[in-house]
Formats: sequence, C-alpha cells, structure tokens
Amino acid sequence: MGAASSTEAEREPLLAPASAGTTNSQPVNSRVYGRRWLVLTLFSLLALMQGMVWNFWGPIQNSAVKAYGFTNSDIAVLVLWGPVGFFPWLLFMWLMDTKGLLNKAPGVKSHITHIKYHHCKLNKS
Repeated sequence: MGAASSTEAEREPLLAPASAGTTNSQPVNSRVYGRRWLVLTLFSLLALMQGMVWNFWGPIQNSAVKAYGFTNSDIAVLVLWGPVGFFPWLLFMWLMDTKGLLNKAPGVKSHITHIKYHHCKLNKS
C-alpha cells in the first residue's frame, strides 16, 4: 500500500463533475479499487479495536475499584474520554478543509519542517 505509488487512474475522480444547468440522465460509470477497500477495512478495524478498548472497562470495574481505589464515577469518566476525545478533531478537520494544511494553517509548516530536519539529522548519525 505505501511502498508503491498510486496509478494515474487511481488519482482521477470517481465521478465526473456535473455541468451547471444540465441534467444528465446517462448512468455514471464508477470504478472500484482494491487499495481503497484495504484502507476502509483498516480504518474500520482500528475503530472496532478502539471501541473494544473503551468497552473493556465495564467488566473490570469492580476489580479496578478495589485494586486502584477508583470510584464508579471515575471509571465512567474514563470510558467517556475515548468518544469525547474525537470531538476536538472535528475542528482540525474543518480547518484542513477550509484553510489547507501547509499554506494557511498557523504553525503547521514550521512544525513539519522542524520534524523533517530532526528526522534527517537522526538518520545521518
């Protein structure tokens, strides 16, 4: 997946943009690529695993209360932090869609340059 670059056909949009003011009654031919299914499968499995991690607190609640001195409300808050933690990322996704990643988002370009510099510096030594 990451070792080979995508083909020219994979970079083309799946659906052609519709012209303004025209109604096209012809069916649109779409393409399906195995690489996209692989990415969808991987993200779905990661989401499933993340949900399983947060759901494991329920069965061990009594043990965690006795072993670590947690209260039931502490464990309820721990379980909530997983799903609640996704909400701030909505802001970042909106910023990337509207402002772009490198050109207009404040500080992103300098951070990426800093990471690249230190990564190259570590690889040379």
